[in-house]
Amino acid sequence: MNREQYIDNMAAKLKEWNAEVEKLEAKAQRAGTDAKKEISKEIQELRTKKNVAQDKLDDVKEAGEDAWKELQTEAEDAFEDIKSALDNAVNRFEDI
Repeated sequence: MNREQYIDNMAAKLKEWNAEVEKLEAKAQRAGTDAKKEISKEIQELRTKKNVAQDKLDDVKEAGEDAWKELQTEAEDAFEDIKSALDNAVNRFEDI
């Protein structure tokens, strides 16, 4: 996979995850007070992780042709972190 394909793939994942966070926000609006607090806390953590992932993707975009491969591992770690956290949050609040 070349850099442009990688960037496009990761950008698509971020867009998909943004949609999932929006679904969680909608659940928070329908939830009771305690659940709403929990979901809101998870959303804040997800946004923080998403910002880290976006920053790593931006680093890959800005890197030279040779350097982007080195940054790829950091970006993938950040993306795996948000994916795992999002999957956990979705599973945890699926009954709300």
